Amino acid sequence: MESKKNAICKFLRARNPYGMMEGGEQPWLLLDDANTICWCINSAGGVGPDNGLVSTSGCREGRSCFVSDEL
Repeated sequence: MESKKNAICKFLRARNPYGMMEGGEQPWLLLDDANTICWCINSAGGVGPDNGLVSTSGCREGRSCFVSDEL
């Protein structure tokens, strides 16, 4: 089980270059993080509600708009 510190925001979604969707109910595979396209379903774009860039490394606990999947 992923520790809470390493949890990714529940509103983050991503599509990797192999066409697989990640986030939400799907497991995070992060096969090629450098080429993965990320977006926030809360703000509907590549910028989060806090005006920060959306990414798998940035959308983690500690960010003002982070929402845990454990609620």
